[in-house]
Amino acid sequence: MTVAAAAGNTLVKTPDSSGLAATWWAQKPGGNWYWRCTVPARRLPGQVLGVRYDDLQPHADGIWMPRQQGEAAIWCYISNATRGIIAVAQQQAGWRVLVEVDDNYLIGPPEVPNKHSNWEVRIRPERGGAHSIEAHRKLAGILDGVIVSTEPLAHAYRQYSDHVYVCPNSVDPDDWPTPEKPDDGVFRIGYAASHSHWFDASDVHRALSWAAAQPQVEVLLYGLNPGWTFPYQHVPWTDDLDEYRRSLAWLDVGVCPLRPGAWANCKSDIKALEYCLAGAAPVVSLTEPYAAWTDGLALTAATPKEFLKQIRWLVANRDAAPELAASGRSYALAERTIGRSIQCWREAVSGPRHRRYQKGNRE
Repeated sequence: MTVAAAAGNTLVKTPDSSGLAATWWAQKPGGNWYWRCTVPARRLPGQVLGVRYDDLQPHADGIWMPRQQGEAAIWCYISNATRGIIAVAQQQAGWRVLVEVDDNYLIGPPEVPNKHSNWEVRIRPERGGAHSIEAHRKLAGILDGVIVSTEPLAHAYRQYSDHVYVCPNSVDPDDWPTPEKPDDGVFRIGYAASHSHWFDASDVHRALSWAAAQPQVEVLLYGLNPGWTFPYQHVPWTDDLDEYRRSLAWLDVGVCPLRPGAWANCKSDIKALEYCLAGAAPVVSLTEPYAAWTDGLALTAATPKEFLKQIRWLVANRDAAPELAASGRSYALAERTIGRSIQCWREAVSGPRHRRYQKGNRE
C-alpha cells in the first residue's frame, strides 16, 4: 500500500481491485447528479456516491476510505471545509483528485428574491461547513484538475488551474425512448427551470401569457413557480428523473430563456437537449450556451418580443413543432451521446497530477 505520511491520522491509499476508473463524490441528487456523474460513470466505468459520516475509517497506518474506488476522485462543485479536507488528503495519499463543475462557481449565481443561498463569498470558519466561492477557487487551484461542461466555462477556470478538461453534457440514448405524446388535441408549451432562472423567466412572461389565452393551448411551468396571474399548470420540482422525463413528454414546445452575463454565458444547453429528446420543439435565447442550436435546430429569440413572435408562429403552425423536435432529437442522438464524449472523461481521469506531486515533488 501507499501511505500519505509516516504516521498519525493520515489517509491511506490501499490496493484497489474494483476495476473502476473513478469515484464521483456528488452533492444533491437531481439533474446535475445525472448529467455530470451518472451518465459518464456508466461508461468510464465508475461509481457515484454521496459523502457519508462513516466514509473515513480507522486503519493500522492512519485512516482510509473504503468506498473510494478507482485511481481518480471527482468532487462535484466542491466548496466547503469538510469536502476540501478529504479531497486534499486523497491527493496527498496518491489519488488523482479532480473538481467537476457545470456552472461558474468562481462567481456564483445572481441573487434572486425569496431564495437564500448557502454559499458565502469568503471562507467563514465560524460557520463550520459553509460553502464559499473563496474555498472553491482555492480548491480549483490546489487539486489535480478541473472538469467543465463548456469551453466558456473552461476559459473561466483556466485562471486557477493548469489542467482544465471540457467534458460536454452527453446523452445516454437508453434513457430517452421515443416519447409518448397525449392525444387530446391540446398544444402544450412549457418552461422547466430552477429558482436560479428567476430573472430569465421574465423574458417569456409575455409569450406564455399570450399562449395561455389561446384556445386548445396549455402552459406548464416545471419547478420554478413565479406566481404569474395567467392560467398555467405547475409541475412541482422532483428528483425522480424518470418521472421528470415522462412529464416533459407532455410538451409540444419548450422555451429556454437565458439572459447573457458572466454566469449565464458559462451554462450549458441541457434544457434544449431535454426538450428535444422528450419530443418538444425548443425556442432558445440567442446566447452563448445555445450557439449550436441557432442553425435550424431551434427557433431563436433575443428579446421578450421575439419570444412572443416565435410562440405565436408555433401556435399558428402547430405541425412545425414535431418536425423541429425530431431534428433536435436526431442531432442529440447522433452528435451528443456519451459514446462520443467518454474519451474526454478518460483523458481527464488519466491526465497529469498537480505540479506539486509530479516526479515525487512535494511543495
